[in-house]
Amino acid sequence: MMRKKQFAALMLCVSLLLAACAAPRQATIESQQQVEQPKQGEEQQSGRAEPPEQPEQGAEVTPPEPVEQRVTLMAVGDIMVHQEQLDAAWNDKSKSYDFYPFFQKVEPLLKQADLVVGNLETTLSGKEAKFTGYPMFNSPESLATTLKQVGFTAVTTANNHSMDRREAGVLKTIEHVEQAGLLHTGTFRSAEERDMPLMLEKNGIKLGIAAYSYGTNGIPVPEGKPYLINLIDQNLIRKDIAAAKTMGADLVAVALHFGVEYQRQPNDQQRKIVDQVFDAGADLIIGHHPHVVQPYEWRELPQADGSIRKGLVIYSLGNFVSAQRGDYKDVGAILKVVIKKGENGNAVLEEADVIPTYVLLTRPGGKRHYVIYPLAETLQAYKEKKEPQLTEANYQFMEKLLKEMTVFVAKPLAQKKTG
Repeated sequence: MMRKKQFAALMLCVSLLLAACAAPRQATIESQQQVEQPKQGEEQQSGRAEPPEQPEQGAEVTPPEPVEQRVTLMAVGDIMVHQEQLDAAWNDKSKSYDFYPFFQKVEPLLKQADLVVGNLETTLSGKEAKFTGYPMFNSPESLATTLKQVGFTAVTTANNHSMDRREAGVLKTIEHVEQAGLLHTGTFRSAEERDMPLMLEKNGIKLGIAAYSYGTNGIPVPEGKPYLINLIDQNLIRKDIAAAKTMGADLVAVALHFGVEYQRQPNDQQRKIVDQVFDAGADLIIGHHPHVVQPYEWRELPQADGSIRKGLVIYSLGNFVSAQRGDYKDVGAILKVVIKKGENGNAVLEEADVIPTYVLLTRPGGKRHYVIYPLAETLQAYKEKKEPQLTEANYQFMEKLLKEMTVFVAKPLAQKKTG
């Protein structure tokens, strides 16, 4: 009897000992479960998602959808500062030049783009070189700061006014443009800098940009320093396009300062140069210098392998901002281009649009006031009573201008032999 009681007691001790050993392990597992399993809605708040379910062995796995990438580029024409604009920008209270009012109405549109470029047709040579308008331009460096503020990514600086303050002006302009945070191409400080293509990159798409001018208004480029400004030279253009593609450019845009002032149609020389630049490998050609808008056209460019490459040229974007009035010199255009890069890694110009603009001059309080208006957006805002400063006459004129320019810029150009 005693042995049975002793045995039972022994078994009870063993059971209690086993239970005591197992209890901490069980408690640990339960605590982990309480920590690892979030409360309902907690994963959304923390930004963490449930781990994906693993497919059953042998089950067919659906590959992810191909990813297409897009970039929107906007390009504008001549950014000029005549003496009348200097007077308008001067703030007598702050004793400084404020160019922001020129651009405030077009700023929201520009900021819709991923990349914005324009032709800076003035030097920024510093006040020591004296601020002047036509015929030898030099503007306050606050202009560059404003351009950056309203959405510009880069400026091209190769034009017939690049040398208006000679070599020192070229170097000072580059310095002030860079201080404002803008990228640039067209004028350079050295041969090494000139040989490095400008690359704009966004959303996995690389766009190479190069810029060239027909001349410098007769001002000589210093001997031994041809790098100061890119002049139109087909061998140079071909070399630069090849360099940009070697650096990984998906597409290359070339800005050409060419043509005849105030002519609304491109001439044979422009057409010939464009043919040559497309043949050199350019995908997009952006023209300026005539100070009026000229039409655009799509090109089908046969390749050596038999494929067709799509190219786009606008012969002149006109004046984006200036003090010139009448005969379409106060009308500009914003070229909007969508670049698509497919899952195969090839990039194309997917679509393009030309947005007409108009520089309105008013004289509140007897002082000149210049404002760039994007026509379509302004007309809609006026209908919604969001532009009270505009008159009915302003509205009627802008409406007529928009209809005319929309047809004009897209009108097919007469095909002429240019060879």
